Amino acid sequence: MISDAISMRILSDTLDNRHSVNTLLHAATDYHLLVEGAAPTHAHVDEFFTSVPDGHTLNDLFPLGFFMGDTMIGGGGILHGWNAPNKAMIGLLLFAPEWRRDGCGRAAVAHIETLSRSWPGIDRLRVGVVGNNTDALTFWRKVGFIDTGEIKPKYAPYIEDIVILEKPLYP
Repeated sequence: MISDAISMRILSDTLDNRHSVNTLLHAATDYHLLVEGAAPTHAHVDEFFTSVPDGHTLNDLFPLGFFMGDTMIGGGGILHGWNAPNKAMIGLLLFAPEWRRDGCGRAAVAHIETLSRSWPGIDRLRVGVVGNNTDALTFWRKVGFIDTGEIKPKYAPYIEDIVILEKPLYP
């Protein structure tokens, strides 16, 4: 099974990793067009490695790469301790189009859950999904995330409101 061969690495902010993330983001331009209405830019690569909210540092940010062998097929990020000390926020989970719908996303979430369980005090995962990204909403619900009832009003660069979902890490 393809998803069994996927590995996850925490990415350091290097030129090679920035190139890989840039390649991924441009391969997945359809995502950016859907949720932002514009193609990705180099600023998106910077954000992938350096964007943290007030009250957090880069030590709280874990840029992730998902690999098939040595080839990066997906990327994501997780923020430790957002929006409460017991939560980790998945900021992005994205695969190149040819790697979607083959169990890769489900495998990536399993890797993210394993990483999050290794952090003392973290017992919930959180994700925000742009409301018009119906495929992503369906995916997150299928992997056990539940709507919290929170809706964040749209803000730049997003073109729709953000739906917040959470999942407990422990039954």
